[in-house]
Amino acid sequence: MKKYRIFNMFCVLCMLAALAACGKKGDPLPQKIDQLFSLQNVFMTYNPEGTLTVQGTVAGSVASVQAFSLQIEAVDEDCIGCPFVPAEKFTRRPEEVWGVSRSADFSFTVFPHEKSSVYRWRLIVHNSVSGLPNAVTPVYKINKPFEDEREFVEVSR
Repeated sequence: MKKYRIFNMFCVLCMLAALAACGKKGDPLPQKIDQLFSLQNVFMTYNPEGTLTVQGTVAGSVASVQAFSLQIEAVDEDCIGCPFVPAEKFTRRPEEVWGVSRSADFSFTVFPHEKSSVYRWRLIVHNSVSGLPNAVTPVYKINKPFEDEREFVEVSR
């Protein structure tokens, strides 16, 4: 009887050891880590002629950038909590953004079809390496700059 208890305890310990050694928990790390990139200091400016310019920096492997995709949505000022539903998408190839030589800094301008004083936007930079993630910004909001249209009269003294 004692032999069976020891045998049963030995079996239970072996099963626990096997379960504990099944592997490391967590997301798998990509094997091609040198081909990853991220976005830094991304911002947008609303230009006087109604165009939007997005600028920023790609940190990491700029050679892995396949395309820039800017999504915009014209919204009302009071639609703060509305879900982001981009109505327009502008895609730029790296050659259109950088030219022949790629650098970390990027900038390109788009002309939205729908005129608005407030836009919400998101930038997605696609990775050319299959299985590696794209770089995506959060959804941001940009307001048209206030234009002072008052006419001032100079008063002489």
